[in-house]
Amino acid sequence: MSLPSSERLPNDINDLPPARQRHIRRQPRSVSLAERQILLDSLVRLTAPTPSFFGRAFLGALATGLAFYLFDPAILIIAIVVLPFSTPLFGLALYPITLNGRHALKSLISLTILLTLTFGAGILAGWLRTSLYPDPLSIYRFSALYWLYLTVLGASAILSATVLLRQGQIPQGLGVLLSYTLLVPFAVIGFGLTSGQSQLWTGALFVSFAHLGLTFVLAVLSFLGLGFPPKKAMGWLVTIVILMITLAVVSASLHLSSTQPVNPQVLPPSPTRLVISSPTSPPKASATLTATPAATTAMPTATQTSSPAPSNTTTPSPEPTTSWGVVDSDIGAVIRESPGFDSPVVGYANDGDPVEILGEETPQGNTRWFQVRTESGVVGWLLGSLVNTETPAPTPEE
Repeated sequence: MSLPSSERLPNDINDLPPARQRHIRRQPRSVSLAERQILLDSLVRLTAPTPSFFGRAFLGALATGLAFYLFDPAILIIAIVVLPFSTPLFGLALYPITLNGRHALKSLISLTILLTLTFGAGILAGWLRTSLYPDPLSIYRFSALYWLYLTVLGASAILSATVLLRQGQIPQGLGVLLSYTLLVPFAVIGFGLTSGQSQLWTGALFVSFAHLGLTFVLAVLSFLGLGFPPKKAMGWLVTIVILMITLAVVSASLHLSSTQPVNPQVLPPSPTRLVISSPTSPPKASATLTATPAATTAMPTATQTSSPAPSNTTTPSPEPTTSWGVVDSDIGAVIRESPGFDSPVVGYANDGDPVEILGEETPQGNTRWFQVRTESGVVGWLLGSLVNTETPAPTPEE
């Protein structure tokens, strides 16, 4: 009777002794090929789609659409917490290593469903809500690449790949950050499409795919640094192709952001903005405007006293009273060429800036617009809800 010369390894890494599990996860380069394969198989199972993944994807998409419709940051926080961890994207990042086409196809379908649900929620929210201003969600941050989001995305992708490999767990906390930087931009695309914000959805389109590509490449590089390089040339080819596509998308996004404002709807308050001590005091420009009527009335008075016939004296026609307003928006306001959210931007105004009101129109339903002139001489149209009109300029004393 012959005894086995070696002990057969289990199919699941969790069936190994805890000390051996830690050794395989922390030093995969120093273990046998069989143990490395067991670890890879565990990662494939960990990143496989589950019924709970699709349930959370549906509920998270609903919450995202509701947050965009109500423009409620609290609901958006709930949405990104409910949205599932982007396991399909990391499952795709394993393909250059495992070349498991079946698992990669499942991951691609699952990722497509997740992105489609989020995109559809944005479409529905934009169709129901046509007005974008004000923007407490700061969704225009996704119309161009933003260094802070790129930093959060890169750190989350690298740490998530590390936790998946070293601990064999799904990092839920990092998943919240990835949901915000990966999934919310797709909702912004849909919202911009149906709300008529062309600059918004085109910029968010490039940003969305740039974020996806960067996450994929960083996950592959993280697995490579942890001891799992692509086995064959096919794996390297896939990685290089996606890297080149991502760089092209990033370049296109940077070019697009350089040709149009990053945030054409909202301007953050400037640190050097004008502060008015008294809302009822007229701005400096009013002194020039009110001096003209006073000089006009003085000239007829002198003519009247020197003329022997008072009946021949002509009374000057009164000039219209100049109306003034103050910008009332903590996040600033945009001045457009004509009344309408799609009109080109001609200038900006900060909270507390005085503006001279030249006219008023209501071109779209109940949306009220004022034609204004700023202290710097910019003339354009400002959303009526952002102007406090309780500060008219005083009329000159006769």
